[in-house]
Amino acid sequence: MQRTFVVATVVICLVWGMGAPVASAADRLSELAQQLESQKQALDAQKKIIEALQQEINTLKQDRVHQQALEREVEGLKQAQQENQQLKQDVEKIKVATVPKFDAGFKNWQPYIRSTDGNFSLNPVGRIQFDYRNFEDGNRRNLDGTELTNRFLVRRARIGLGGTFYKYFDFFVEADFGQGASGRDGNVVLTDGYLDVHYWPELKLRAGQFKVPFGYEELFSDNNIDFVERSVADNLVPSRDMGVMVHGSTFDGRVSYALGGFNGSGQNKRDPNDSKDIAGRLVLAPFKTTKLPWLKNLQVGGDVTWGDQDSGQSVQGKTDAQFVFFRSIPTRGDRLRYSGEAAYYYGPFTMYGEYIQTREERKGLGAGGSDLRDLYGRGWYVAMTYLLTGETKVPGQPVIATRWASPVGPEKGWGAWELAARFEQLDLRAKDITGNRVNAVTAGVNWYLTPNVKWMADFVENWFSNERGTPFSFANPNNTRTTAWEVLTRLQLWF
Repeated sequence: MQRTFVVATVVICLVWGMGAPVASAADRLSELAQQLESQKQALDAQKKIIEALQQEINTLKQDRVHQQALEREVEGLKQAQQENQQLKQDVEKIKVATVPKFDAGFKNWQPYIRSTDGNFSLNPVGRIQFDYRNFEDGNRRNLDGTELTNRFLVRRARIGLGGTFYKYFDFFVEADFGQGASGRDGNVVLTDGYLDVHYWPELKLRAGQFKVPFGYEELFSDNNIDFVERSVADNLVPSRDMGVMVHGSTFDGRVSYALGGFNGSGQNKRDPNDSKDIAGRLVLAPFKTTKLPWLKNLQVGGDVTWGDQDSGQSVQGKTDAQFVFFRSIPTRGDRLRYSGEAAYYYGPFTMYGEYIQTREERKGLGAGGSDLRDLYGRGWYVAMTYLLTGETKVPGQPVIATRWASPVGPEKGWGAWELAARFEQLDLRAKDITGNRVNAVTAGVNWYLTPNVKWMADFVENWFSNERGTPFSFANPNNTRTTAWEVLTRLQLWF
């Protein structure tokens, strides 16, 4: 039993002595386990990062593949575009080879022949105006004694040709086979014959025989005037002459001008002296580009001519039906003309007017070579028109009826109908001679059957200031009639 006790005592002692190291190892093991767990968590986090990076790498690879596919598609489109462009060029070459070099047709109601590249063109033009004139009953005579007869006449019968060469060089030639305002017996005369160079719209050059840049209604083609004849004030304007002129427009058409030098002798007449006439014109349309429709079609303008005439004949005064109420007298020296104008149109309504004055010297024409008093001419008019059928009217331009009085028009109808009225005056006098003045009122009706066909009818009442200068005063010293009416009609076709 003692032996057993000893053994037990020894065992207890050993166990007691080993207790501290056993507890220390457990703590160490627990610490290692925690470190292992931390490393495991770090490895898991790194694994997730690696997986995310791998996923991003895969996405980038896919994007690169898509980008390469897009690049290949773009290259294919570029190639297809180049092939398409080449095909278009081939088609254009075929078109050029098959299309004729010239074509023909109608533009702005006028025939034309032109090259397909636009560098060359020919434009035949023509007009026929058939008039009838009727005077008030009585012993009607001109101041020279010739009888004033009711008559038919071919007022104008013109054929002409205009064209363009090398894009910038225009020409126009026209001859008149008609009887003219005075009813001449069929002499053929040149109306226009000129060249026009127009590299720039702001600066053009014209040379030949053409209208002097003077007078609002005078510069309109007689195809598009609103009355059978222009106003009595138009007796004061120079009309056509031979010379050279620069002209153009600028500021989007708000300013137009003309400046030229002319013989001063008139249409188809030889210049008897070395001096030339200077003519200038300026027109302002300040509201042309505005968005206000009530203002954009308002314009004002002015003209002036001056020249020295060795000898010549003054202007004469004629009524619409060409009764001469003031005969020309000899002149010599300076001749000055100037005018002012205003015009407005909106929709079917137009209104325009003009004042013109002239002064002609009479140097050395008196007794013993003395100077006579200057001859003055003063004229004005105000005109109004209104299209009853509602079409838009632009002064000096053809009226295009909505419904043509023709089976070949866009719509059948009665054409366009217009009323017109004009108040006018012309006074010619010098202090040493008995002058004469006419006041006139014109009422008119215009019928536009088609853009190229028009019928006109005017009634004119004239009042004369000089009893010795009326249609009833010739060889009638007791004449007291100072009024006379006239009726004028016209049927015209132009192209």
